[in-house]
Amino acid sequence: MCPVPPGRVAAHPDPVTAPRSHWDVVVAGAGPAGLSVAAACAARGMGVVVVAPHLRPWPQTYGMWADELDAVSATLLGGPASRTPPLGRRYPVTVVRTTAGERDIGRGYARLHNDVVHGLLLDQLRAGGGETRRGSVAAVHQDAAGQVVTLADGTTLTGRTVVDARGGGPGSAQQRAWGEQVTGDLAGLVPDGGALLMDWAALREDGVAQPPAFLYGMALDDGTTLLEATSLAARPPVALPHLRDRLHRLVADAGLRIVDRPERVAIPLDAAVRRSAGVPVGAAAGLVHPATGYSVAASLRAGGTVADALLAGADAAAVRALVRGARQRASLGLLGLGREVLLELDEAETDTFFQTFFSLPESAWVAYLDVGSAPTSIAAAMLRVARALPPAARRTLVSTAVRTVLRATPAGPVRG
Repeated sequence: MCPVPPGRVAAHPDPVTAPRSHWDVVVAGAGPAGLSVAAACAARGMGVVVVAPHLRPWPQTYGMWADELDAVSATLLGGPASRTPPLGRRYPVTVVRTTAGERDIGRGYARLHNDVVHGLLLDQLRAGGGETRRGSVAAVHQDAAGQVVTLADGTTLTGRTVVDARGGGPGSAQQRAWGEQVTGDLAGLVPDGGALLMDWAALREDGVAQPPAFLYGMALDDGTTLLEATSLAARPPVALPHLRDRLHRLVADAGLRIVDRPERVAIPLDAAVRRSAGVPVGAAAGLVHPATGYSVAASLRAGGTVADALLAGADAAAVRALVRGARQRASLGLLGLGREVLLELDEAETDTFFQTFFSLPESAWVAYLDVGSAPTSIAAAMLRVARALPPAARRTLVSTAVRTVLRATPAGPVRG
């Protein structure tokens, strides 16, 4: 062995630590559902890794009700909302317009501050020792060691449980929207300091038959206003250029100026639950509201529930049943029936439907708009709408509902 020359220290290379490949929980996907579960698991002391193609803040505009934002803030912050900056912006006045006029529906609206919530969840994940990996998930399967995520580059990550938060499939019915940030005089379009939830009159053109579409809008933090031409539900989906052209005509007629890149929205409303060995959550579990496209508030609130079950030792099958149990499936089935009714309505019928819908007591329409509501509450709201509609509209609604139920009912044996 050669002696070390005078004046030099023998070099001992640092031991090489192999990259970790086994965790308690592997989360595939870094949307709101995935990050909320990952952060909650890490906060409970579980070993967690999130794998996704990127970890940038979500680009979509996420809207919810102000009381839902309060619930999200309490869940993510562990108590009353006191964080600066807040997790979202509240709009105390929420307006719905139809050809019959304007109505303040009396329930505050909110827009999520994506960068704040995204950063908060990543901070909670890392504070609890959680890790992140960049990559595209190619497959999820079960083997003797646990549930395994295989990435496109061949890397494998094994966990006791894989939480699949990669979103849902394409769906045959979609909500579509084209949005623009604008400046100018918004008087008569978006309420000052409030939110325009739906305006079914603004995008209509006399004598022109078009797919039903409404105007949606709210002021943004930079002083601009977001306007979106939105097709609530259509099969096949309404083409985005059609919505773009309708919005641009309105913007031009109102003398407004477009100041930023457009927002393009496509939300599947009838996508199947993702087939996975893991536990699907959020849109992957089919938890997008079938008639409205909303899901983010429920996804952000559900992280703790899933984490508690995993911490208690529940297996993948038990957690899947918790995320999408019989009660939830029954509610989704009724809301899916509501979606099918909306798909059959033309512009005038849609306008009449929402005149009636928002004339109900708040408790009725609030229950219908919450994917977590009990089936009985959703059914009661649907019956109240049917009873309140004018006779012609009621006949359309009932006949559509009957056709939908008959199509979904398997044929029995033929008896001769």
